[in-house]
Amino acid sequence: MSEENAAPTLPFTLEDYDPEVDELSIELVETAPSTVDRSLVRRATLQILYEMDSSTHAPDLAIAAHLAERNEAQSIRKLIRRYVNGIVANRARIDAILQEHAPQWPIDQVATIDRNILRIAVFEFLLQKRHTPDPVIVNEAVHLAQVFGANSSHSFVHGVLSAILMQEPAATKLDKGASAE
Repeated sequence: MSEENAAPTLPFTLEDYDPEVDELSIELVETAPSTVDRSLVRRATLQILYEMDSSTHAPDLAIAAHLAERNEAQSIRKLIRRYVNGIVANRARIDAILQEHAPQWPIDQVATIDRNILRIAVFEFLLQKRHTPDPVIVNEAVHLAQVFGANSSHSFVHGVLSAILMQEPAATKLDKGASAE
């Protein structure tokens, strides 16, 4: 298609639509986030959870500050909020599962990065309606540990998540009533 016959473009893509700032007179239909988008959500969630663990910042303030500095699509922003709020709301349940499968490591003594990577993975295992294959969740968690954690973090994360999956494979899809998505 030649440039002169090209369809006109909006001043922004629909992926960048923010209903608090932008106005549209047509219906917006969101598509499911891609695998890359899910990786961005996990990374942003990790950064927000780390901030909250390292300070006394409330979830809403940490999310707002983080999103103010980023330029993600609205669908990603929504998922970041859902992940952070879901993990915060279910932290006691998630931490109990982690403690059960890594009893030699009290959860408050696990490195902040590792602890929050594990929380994200367990949240995805247990509380999401949409099924992400377990190996994908484990691989993403191990990758986050390789990027942000200490030298042996990826091994620790992999070991804990493998123990959860091996000991309770059916429990990784718990009751839908507890779902945060």
